[in-house]
Amino acid sequence: MVTKRQGTGRPVRADRAVLVVVVLMLTVVGACGRDASPAVHRVTVVGDSLSVLGDAQIRAELEAAGWDARVDAFAGRTVAAQMGALALAARDSSQAIVIQLGTNDAHALAKHDTDPQTERDQISQALDLFRPGQCLVWVNADADPLRPGAAGGKVVDDLVAEAAQTRSNLHVADLFALLRAHPEYLLADEVHLTEAGSIALGGLMADALASCG
Repeated sequence: MVTKRQGTGRPVRADRAVLVVVVLMLTVVGACGRDASPAVHRVTVVGDSLSVLGDAQIRAELEAAGWDARVDAFAGRTVAAQMGALALAARDSSQAIVIQLGTNDAHALAKHDTDPQTERDQISQALDLFRPGQCLVWVNADADPLRPGAAGGKVVDDLVAEAAQTRSNLHVADLFALLRAHPEYLLADEVHLTEAGSIALGGLMADALASCG
């Protein structure tokens, strides 16, 4: 027998059943929202020997910051030499890109094996591979005058900073400033990084990626 409300004739049991179902649905939705993992974004690091030696540390730092990271890096590569890897990464416009290139360019510039205009053209060519809204981070080069390749490093850094002024999707990760503050991150060759330096480099990349929004 179904109990009815006085004066309405509507079944109380049916109303309560509907109320119970609604409450259960809201509870499930709320629980899913609480348990849902934060979104993981994808990033590819295209680099040179700094990324090769620091691969594990860089990926660990990026993954700790919520990035699904892969590293496409080879020792001795300049911007021009990594153009193919950059083009491959650009095919997936949904991912962010960290460009850790410029150290070998800096040394080539310091030795006059290339010139600033050629470097400008190569940096522009690399950046033009990507869509305007794609998140890009460029790790600049060491330009400390007491270390190898300093003059070329300044050229690279100035060109990257100049490009960032006209490309709102390009963010600079200031490795030069990091090494100026922490010269102990450098190995004896004053070019490559210690394990602690590689960890710091990964953190620097993650901080710059956070600027992409």
